Amino acid sequence: MGDPQEESEDDGVLVNKTGFPLGPEVWNKMWKRAETLHPDGRKMTQGIRGSHQIPNVPIPTPPTFKNNQTIPEKLFLVQKYISELQYDYTGLQFFEIKKSRPLCRLMDVAKSIIRESLPIKCLEAVILALYLTSDLPSVQRFPLAFKTTFENNTFKHIVLGVFYNGKFGAIGLSRRDTLMYKSLKYETLYDLLSEFTRCYNECYHEVDRIKLGLPVNHDNQSMEAVIWKYTYIRFSKLSVKEFKQTCDSYSKQLRGKTAHQMKYAKQNVESTKTVITDVSDSSSTSSARSKCQKLNKCGSR
Repeated sequence: MGDPQEESEDDGVLVNKTGFPLGPEVWNKMWKRAETLHPDGRKMTQGIRGSHQIPNVPIPTPPTFKNNQTIPEKLFLVQKYISELQYDYTGLQFFEIKKSRPLCRLMDVAKSIIRESLPIKCLEAVILALYLTSDLPSVQRFPLAFKTTFENNTFKHIVLGVFYNGKFGAIGLSRRDTLMYKSLKYETLYDLLSEFTRCYNECYHEVDRIKLGLPVNHDNQSMEAVIWKYTYIRFSKLSVKEFKQTCDSYSKQLRGKTAHQMKYAKQNVESTKTVITDVSDSSSTSSARSKCQKLNKCGSR
């Protein structure tokens, strides 16, 4: 489950827009944000910032595929690696993602995520999953985004839908284990989306809308932009029968057409302040990574 408006990159979320190593201003904003979010506030952050005995955290190793592994096994390894990076509770999104950028630029972000090995959120997880599955041409990958309501607050979340050999699944990251990875076992898209809806209901969230994007190109050098929005499912306007029909319609196109064909078929039908510098936080070394991970663990409590 994401933060309010998490899926969008410019919805009030504190984002690192200066790259790596993290600059003093970014560090100070992160600490200040953490102080407002954590019950122990400044005491907690000072305990981390002033410590010289924080052990280095292990760096997860990206998956390597073997010829004798099945596609479901490979997808599980991708999910395992993403989960090992951990969900980001620090209050800072470490990697800036502009969804309008071409795929090749988003893949550069994925490489940075692997290199820095810092906690991530759902959108970053989707970008990373796209990169790690690009060598699996038989797997169709498509964005799958949710908009939900809980206690009058709106939440957005996104995972990467996958389709292979007639089965659907998903890869992603969330605060809730039930709202991310789904093994490649669902016979229909409707079954997959119904499972996500059921899991949201268990978290007392009402699903307002689901967005399905177009299949994403496997060429990491592609200058094409990812089509994040292709089909909308608005639960307030659809009966169960219409929900199934929408899923079936998308699935038929997914099975028989490329992203280009789906896109143009739809177009034909629709005619679509001053900051104190802290030099101890000035680099993205193993020490800096350890501080971020320590802060992340405090934030997850």
